[in-house]
Amino acid sequence: MRPRLSSSSFAAVPVLVLLLVWWWITSQKKVDALILPEPGAVLSALGTLMADQLVPDLLHTLGRTLAALLIAVVGGVSAGLWLGYHVRVYRAVEGIVHALRSVPAAALFPLFLVAIGVGEFSIVALAAYNSLMVVLINTVTGTQLANESRLYHARLLGLNGWSIATDVLFWEALPHILGGIRIALGYSLALVIAVEMFIGVSQMGLGRRIFEFQAAYRSPETYALILVTSLLGISMNMLLGWIERFSLRWHPDSKA
Repeated sequence: MRPRLSSSSFAAVPVLVLLLVWWWITSQKKVDALILPEPGAVLSALGTLMADQLVPDLLHTLGRTLAALLIAVVGGVSAGLWLGYHVRVYRAVEGIVHALRSVPAAALFPLFLVAIGVGEFSIVALAAYNSLMVVLINTVTGTQLANESRLYHARLLGLNGWSIATDVLFWEALPHILGGIRIALGYSLALVIAVEMFIGVSQMGLGRRIFEFQAAYRSPETYALILVTSLLGISMNMLLGWIERFSLRWHPDSKA
């Protein structure tokens, strides 16, 4: 029998192809090095950054992203379960919720500065805004798809109010909640990077460093930090994927 390639091997193929195309373009001088530096120059810059200032910037960005995600999960799941149980209330505010979700977080930054002030919490709050709305809506959607039979038997057992929300609706909505959290992670990281780059609230963070290197036309360092940011997002997404599979191992559709 021929050996089967694992899914991780298949996933590595596009990356290798991209690297080969990148190397070929730069080696043939098809693009100016200021726009697309050689892979070797990017790796060399990455090594220099790792020995210099990369770790503090990485930790600042990671901490802000996790803080924003935590706010989104706690606030979004709690509010989503409450609104999912009180269907009439949700129907009354559904339009407002979707309108707020559609407002770009960056457009609200002046309001955040006025209400919260300039500082670390303003970065986290801005990054948490869209993430919270995504988790909330996914949570409500999951509760609306809850099995009516389970809800009926829960009421027969004497459960009501918040007990039904936490003991029944939460587990019914969990697949949607976890899916919303994975989307929220992308929003949180992207917004933290954007605020660090363009708002300038803090002098630390991957986004701030990317902006500084780009402004100084230091392309290898810019690409190196973009690569680090991408790897950070991929790693966090993989971790959430493992948590999702572990948490849903009881689910009938789980492949764990």
